[in-house]
Amino acid sequence: MYGATAETYDTVTRNRGAFTRFSRGLRMAIDAVLNLDLSLIIVQANAQEIDLMRAWVRSLDLPFREYANNSPTIHGGAETLPSLSPEYLTNRAPFTACPAGVTSFHADPFGRASICKVGREPNIDLIAEGVEGLTQLGAIAESLMLRTRGCNGCTLSGMCRVCRPMAKVFQKAKAPLENYCQHKTR
Repeated sequence: MYGATAETYDTVTRNRGAFTRFSRGLRMAIDAVLNLDLSLIIVQANAQEIDLMRAWVRSLDLPFREYANNSPTIHGGAETLPSLSPEYLTNRAPFTACPAGVTSFHADPFGRASICKVGREPNIDLIAEGVEGLTQLGAIAESLMLRTRGCNGCTLSGMCRVCRPMAKVFQKAKAPLENYCQHKTR
């Protein structure tokens, strides 16, 4: 969820009509009795609506999570997103495990399912494989949680605050180490 009003939602997504489509899709998902857990994305352009967003989701009796520490490299760049809302940034707890791909998954608008919004590759083409393709996500999740290049041999990985797929995105973007690794010794 990127806002509680059409003006804000469409501004954040840079997509006119996105709020209307989101609202309609959310209502259809609720009516279909889907198990939903919403992500409230907090950035400077919608921080003024966070209380409205929370109230809306609570009125629907849905669970939700808030995300203010959005990935600076989800689109492949190493820069920090200027749209982050500093007053909502939090210190992340050490990464221990993630149920992505096992108890949940991400689906993009093109019908590709992946373990999460960060670990998008490899993915399952739901249009071609149908819902049965989701059974492959557990093995994909397991493969994506392995240590990657810069983390192999790091004795401090148990204290890392970045999940394995996120670290891989940072590494692929050639992001400076301080963007995702808080350890001086490797």
